[in-house]
Formats: sequence, structure tokens, C-alpha cells
Amino acid sequence: MTSLGINDHLSFMMQQRGGKSSWDSSACLYIPQSDASVLPSRSHSLAIKSLVQLCSVPCRCEERPNAEYMSHSGQIPVLAEGKTSSCGYDEITSRLQFHELLPSSELSSPSSQLDVKSFSALVHGKLLAAEVFSTWCIPENAKVNSVVYSKHLVWPLNLYLPYVKKRRARDMCLAIFSGCDADRIFSEAQEVCNVLSLKLGSSEFFIEGRPTELDALVYGHLQSILEVDAVLPDRRLVDCVSKHGNLVEFCARMCQRLVTQAYDGQAS
Repeated sequence: MTSLGINDHLSFMMQQRGGKSSWDSSACLYIPQSDASVLPSRSHSLAIKSLVQLCSVPCRCEERPNAEYMSHSGQIPVLAEGKTSSCGYDEITSRLQFHELLPSSELSSPSSQLDVKSFSALVHGKLLAAEVFSTWCIPENAKVNSVVYSKHLVWPLNLYLPYVKKRRARDMCLAIFSGCDADRIFSEAQEVCNVLSLKLGSSEFFIEGRPTELDALVYGHLQSILEVDAVLPDRRLVDCVSKHGNLVEFCARMCQRLVTQAYDGQAS
């Protein structure tokens, strides 16, 4: 007997209910306070916020200083929809899949849907790990980020929790890169950006010329790197992105598209 993943469970639940389930119009996405959000949490939050917007479903977005601790898994952001709360990118995309809302479901070929999963895994793996490394394992960056992250924390949590973040960051890099060698980690991040740049080429979006969850994910991570990492003492990660003109232009287009879509939604 094989075990079922979360997507399999949600698909089974949907079949038992007789098909597509309706989205709760009072849904709310909880993200960390922007003035206390470091690169990895900002990337996750922007990616999911962008994806929910691409899905064109009603969803409020609220900043909370304790968003990370509202999550049952410690993953952010937190989506409260119906009687269910989903935490982190994987759970929230599974929730959207349960409602048959993921843009990739409209792609014309299985190979395109596989590309969405493959490139998403690339971003979630080595690029995210490089973000965590740049945030917490480079001393001059970690010093700045510790102050930002602990802005709404009281003593002694403002001292203890940044230490925990640094320790978990080292463990993550040891698991993915077998060490914390900066040159190797940034080289891997550069390779991810090279692959993304090659996949995008001169197209507006990554897959079949239409926006999918991959576009939201890439935008969330790259835009956050360009905005957050650019103001840190060590800028090697932002340099990995900025040398690819088509990726920078992609972020600008996605930003404009999402702003326009949000404005049109308010106007209607």
C-alpha cells in the first residue's frame, strides 16, 4: 500500500465531494510585517500573494507581526480559507489545486505542466537555499537581518530567535550543498538564474506564453532579491539576477500586470 501525498489527498477529497469546491470569498492571506520581513519570508509571501491574484479570487491580505507563529508548520504565508488554514507555498498551491484554480491546469500539454513543476522545484531548492544563506550565514548580512527580523520581538526572543534562524540556515545549506561555502552556493544560484533566463528567452511568460504559478513563484523570489538583497552589505545574490536583463524585465512586467489587475479589481 503506497502513501498518498497532500495533492493526492486533496484530489480524493474533491472527488468525494463531487467535483470543484467553491472558494470562500472571505479568505485572508496573512504575511509578516513588511518592516520585519527578511528575504526568504518576503519571497514566499510575494510569490503566494501574486499567485492568488493571478487566480482572480477574492482574498484579503493582512500583515501580522506574528504571522510566522500563526502557522502550524512555521511556513509562511498563512492562508485562511473556509474552515481550513494552509501554510507555506506547497500547502497553499495544493489548496488552490483543490479548488481547480491553478493556472497550469489550463496548459495544453502534459510536458508544459511538467516544466512548471520542474522549474518550480529548482527555485524552491537551490535558489531558496541561497537566499537563506545570504540572509543568515554571511556575517555582515546576518547582523542587519537580525535587527530587522527581531523588530517586533521582545527580550529575550529578539536575541534567541535570530540565533535559531542562523542555526537552521546552516543546517539547510549542509543538507543541500554539503557545506556553507559561499562561492559554491552563489555559483549554484547563478546557474539557476542562467537556466531561468534561458527558459524565458524573449517570451513574456515562462510556459506557453501565459502566466502560471511558475511565473508567480519566480517573480516573488527574483523581485524580492532585487529589492531586499540590493540594500545589504553583501550583494552577490542580487548580482546573480541583475546580470540577466530578460529576468529583470520580466519582474518589471509582472509588477505592472499585478498592479493593473489590482487596480481594475478595485474599480469594478
